[in-house]
Amino acid sequence: MTKKNKPKLLLHICCGPCATVAAKRMMDDYEVILFFYNPNIAPTEEWQVRLEAAKKLAETYGLAFLVDDSGFDDWLTMAKPLAVEPERGRRCQTCYEWRLRQTAQRADQEGCVYFATSLTVSPYKDKESINKIGLVVSDTVVANYLPTDFQKDGGYQQSIILSKQYRLYRQKYCGCQFSRR
Repeated sequence: MTKKNKPKLLLHICCGPCATVAAKRMMDDYEVILFFYNPNIAPTEEWQVRLEAAKKLAETYGLAFLVDDSGFDDWLTMAKPLAVEPERGRRCQTCYEWRLRQTAQRADQEGCVYFATSLTVSPYKDKESINKIGLVVSDTVVANYLPTDFQKDGGYQQSIILSKQYRLYRQKYCGCQFSRR
C-alpha cells in the first residue's frame, strides 16, 4: 500500500522510547504522524529532552512530527487537586483524557481518519482505561480512536531494545511532577 492510499493516523506520543514500537507497528497500515503533546511533563528540562528523543525517532522512521507545547498551566490546575492520587489513579485517568482530547482535536485539524496513543506500550499505564477514554473522546470529533495494545507480543521489551539501538533518552518516571515521588 502506498503512502497516498493509507489512511492518516495521528499518533500521540509521550516520549521516543514508547513511540518506537507504536509507530513501527502502525507504519505498514497507516500514514503515521507523530504528535508530541505532554503538558504533564515537568520540569521543563525533562520535557525538552523527551521532545528531542521524539524528534530523533521521527527522523529515524521518516515520519511527520507535530508538537503542541501549550497547556501546562491549565493541566497543572486540573492535576493539583489530584496530586495525592496513586499512580494509575484518578489523576492519571484525567491526564490520559486531557491529552487524548487534544490529540483528537488535532487529528481533525490535520484531516486524520484515526488517532491513537503510544501510552499503551507501558506496563505502568492502564491500557484498558486509556482505550475506553479514547473511544469516549472520539465521540466528540470526526476522527476515530484506534484502540491499541502495544504491550502485546513483548512490545515494552522491544521498546527498550529499540531505544538503546537508536540511542534515545529513556526517562525514569511518567513525567508529571507528582509521579516523581
